[in-house]
Amino acid sequence: MSTRAVHFVGSFPAANTDDAMRAMLGAGSRLRTLPTGETRRYEWYVQPIIEDLVSQGALEVKKSGSWRSSRDRTIHRAAKGELTGDMMRLGYREEAEEAMPIFTRLRTERDLPGLALQIGMPTDFTLAFIAMGATHARSQRKAFREASIRDIDAIREAAGDDVVIQLEATAETVLMAKAQPMHRQMDAALGLTRGIAEFAAAAPEGTRFGVHLCLGSMNNKARATLRDTRPLVHLANSLARQWPSGRVLEYIHNPLAAGDIPPSKDPEFYGPLGGLALGPGTGFYAGFVHESPTEAEQLETLRMIEGALGRPVDGVASACGLGRRPRAFAEALVTRAATLAAAE
Repeated sequence: MSTRAVHFVGSFPAANTDDAMRAMLGAGSRLRTLPTGETRRYEWYVQPIIEDLVSQGALEVKKSGSWRSSRDRTIHRAAKGELTGDMMRLGYREEAEEAMPIFTRLRTERDLPGLALQIGMPTDFTLAFIAMGATHARSQRKAFREASIRDIDAIREAAGDDVVIQLEATAETVLMAKAQPMHRQMDAALGLTRGIAEFAAAAPEGTRFGVHLCLGSMNNKARATLRDTRPLVHLANSLARQWPSGRVLEYIHNPLAAGDIPPSKDPEFYGPLGGLALGPGTGFYAGFVHESPTEAEQLETLRMIEGALGRPVDGVASACGLGRRPRAFAEALVTRAATLAAAE
């Protein structure tokens, strides 16, 4: 029988953490990590975090937007002329504290001793990019990193190895997708993958990580699309090469669909996956599970992906979190992911 895992990116449309976790546990024993569901922020990704930073006095509005799309978002600036990590409370610590007793109880109920709690965190660059715009993303990322690492320190102290931190590289992936075929030059110019590796290096030794490469899904619309998988392969390989010692890179999740756009039916789209070189211990999670194709079509897509990769994928997933989908769609995708993971 296949050993493919089922992976959920993070968000799930639910009233509370217990409800979200129970729904995702419908995937059964193939789960390696269980997200909180991010129920406080699932519909709007990081918008609630950024609005909290305004309430805290760390940020102020520079240009108002409607948040109807990524392009029409509100842009902020430092409220006091400068921004430091100790000015910001990002809320990840509180999310983990609320989720941990629920997770522990459910893990025992379902007899899944190897299951870990998954806490999703946008990279420092992604948070700065979304909050303050492209112009200030690199100059202000340090403060967001400091605040994020403070929360990781606290989560590690409370939960130890029972937690996997999922770094969500949305801005990095979107920029690379838009730059193709010049994506390597974009990475070199902005130090995108180097920045993710430096973020991980700042965390306590022994911290377990996964990385979610993300094309965005506000209103179930991706911020960019891919011509083929070359930018994803470059990002993944570059991360694997630069990953700091003493920090565990358990998986890299690749988005092989894009919001409401289903995965490609062209085998050439997946061809570059043959060049993936993640190294031992790092799983490749294929984000292709989607509601538009039939189950038979999704099985054919899985065969194309694994044919290009030259081996079975280590996990199956949707391209992004399910929080922007109706509950019935999200539950159906839980079932589909489990079915695809078990396919021979």
